[in-house]
Amino acid sequence: MAPAQSALRMTDLLHSLPVRLSLMASIVGGFALGMADRSAGSEGSLRETPIVKAIQNAEASVVNIQGSKSVKGEAADGGRPQLVNGMGTGVIIDPRGYAVTNLHVVQDVAKIEVTLADGTETTAKLLNFDPSTDLALIKIDAKDPLPVIAIGSSHDLMRGETVIAIGNPFGYQHTVTVGIVSALHRNVPVNGTQEYYDLIQTNADINPGNSGGPLINIDGEMIGINVAVRVGAQGIGFAIPIDAALEVIADLVASSQRQQVSLGMAFRGVRDSEGSYLEVASASLHGQQPSADIASGDRLLAVDSQPIRSRLDLELRLLNRQQGEALNLEIERGGQKLARTLSLMGSPLAAASSKVNLDDLAWERLGIRVTELRAEEIRTASGSYKGGLKVVAVRGNSPAAQRQIQVGDVLVGMMNWQTPTIDHLQYVLQSPEFKQSPKVKFYLMRGTMTYIGDLQNTAKATR
Repeated sequence: MAPAQSALRMTDLLHSLPVRLSLMASIVGGFALGMADRSAGSEGSLRETPIVKAIQNAEASVVNIQGSKSVKGEAADGGRPQLVNGMGTGVIIDPRGYAVTNLHVVQDVAKIEVTLADGTETTAKLLNFDPSTDLALIKIDAKDPLPVIAIGSSHDLMRGETVIAIGNPFGYQHTVTVGIVSALHRNVPVNGTQEYYDLIQTNADINPGNSGGPLINIDGEMIGINVAVRVGAQGIGFAIPIDAALEVIADLVASSQRQQVSLGMAFRGVRDSEGSYLEVASASLHGQQPSADIASGDRLLAVDSQPIRSRLDLELRLLNRQQGEALNLEIERGGQKLARTLSLMGSPLAAASSKVNLDDLAWERLGIRVTELRAEEIRTASGSYKGGLKVVAVRGNSPAAQRQIQVGDVLVGMMNWQTPTIDHLQYVLQSPEFKQSPKVKFYLMRGTMTYIGDLQNTAKATR
């Protein structure tokens, strides 16, 4: 009976085997199907992480920059000029090809060679720059509209949040590195004459060639511009916060226009729970009255159907426009959206006027905007200053920028006078001595140190 029972059991097993094999095939097939559902690019794939999506959203607007420049050789070589190759990164901020990068990437470069994300090779032209912040505006030669980076904000960055750097380190194009915000508000000295202020510190690998490229958040928005590395250190890189960079870039765009134009209004940036926007601070700027029904407190939403969220957006819309050209504005007043048409005016800086505003005068002749500080707010060893004027903006390629005056510096004197108040500075700028001097001596505080230098007097140069 034992053999028969064994045979029976074997027969039962053989009869059941196709069923089990069929069941196994279903399980394996289902597993394979599940794997297929999780393949790269499929909806819900575990591989398509927020980091991957952020890179995909941003990388098309990042360009790689190559160029060569002539530098003075070593004494051992007789000091003869030598040709050196450089590399860096840029970020497209306007579909017409306007991009931002670091000044040291493109300064003195004879031919700026640019490679777009799709591999297209082209060239770019340096339009404007600001030495004090190491930022530069370039125009890429492109036939078709280019993808633009999404711009976020740096005001609410958190230590530990994920950030991503995209760049051209050592010539390896479109390299991405991931890290976190390590620290905020870092001041980083570069050499004896230049120091970067209020930088973002990150441990996302930043190497030579990343300069000028974006530091983006997990949403793919640019929250900084990579600018520096700490020589000899690993996992320490720095970026210019985007909120500070936007103001400088807006000035670079504004002062690069061939014909200065104005809406005849003053704006202020506002940030609330809904985001950032521009609000009309004054609807009648320096005696110029807009030809449309616009009032202080109105929110500017769009110009010619293009959204306006910052002063940079507005300056880009005004770029290369002509005086008298009509713009279609969308504004918001009391929660209601209104349409307005406004003709562009000549810029107050370009208009001849016997009653010149000091803010414009200092901006035009020196390239700075200032605000008053009390004597007790100035850190000085001597305590001899009665007050000073804190620099809040520096115009690119201006006399102040060329002398590396930086935001945060405090102007305490000019020529033979102290400048404790705006009235004192106005007196100096309108004095006969100032108007007749090709160069003017200035005194400024940076930290607790006093620096002395000479500014080129544009008022004298243009007489």
